[in-house]
Amino acid sequence: MSSDLYTQAELFYRNREFKKAQLLLKKEAVRPDCDPRVASLYGLVLARSDASFYGYYRGLKWCREAAKKNPDDPRLLVHLGLVYLFHGLRAKAVEHLDSALAMAPDDPAVLKARGLMGFRQRPRIPFLSRENPLNIFLGKTAVWLKKVFSRGFSP
Repeated sequence: MSSDLYTQAELFYRNREFKKAQLLLKKEAVRPDCDPRVASLYGLVLARSDASFYGYYRGLKWCREAAKKNPDDPRLLVHLGLVYLFHGLRAKAVEHLDSALAMAPDDPAVLKARGLMGFRQRPRIPFLSRENPLNIFLGKTAVWLKKVFSRGFSP
């Protein structure tokens, strides 16, 4: 029962039907013997359906509790990382998504979630620090040039 419920709710989540997924998971998630994956998905759905701080806090609470119950499941860390990412806490998101990636380097869901963050490029002048003004200037110029030339030259 719980597996079918999780699959259906995950499908709603992927289709961005957060309220439907929330209604589907609500009854199961509040049970004390609930599957941690269901509770974690419920937290992710709560955080996505309500963009306020309250929704973020509730979602974070559910995801943290689920990750405490089963710390060896990379999916739970992905859900926790996505909650952080969607609410602008990139450093915390990187921490959780990288630990999920260390647990399951070949899991497509983990790779997709980590790919949402993007990866930093090397500094343009490697022997200077990343924070060096010259590296910052060259990096911003390279990004600008890439945007300009990717549009093409049509008037």
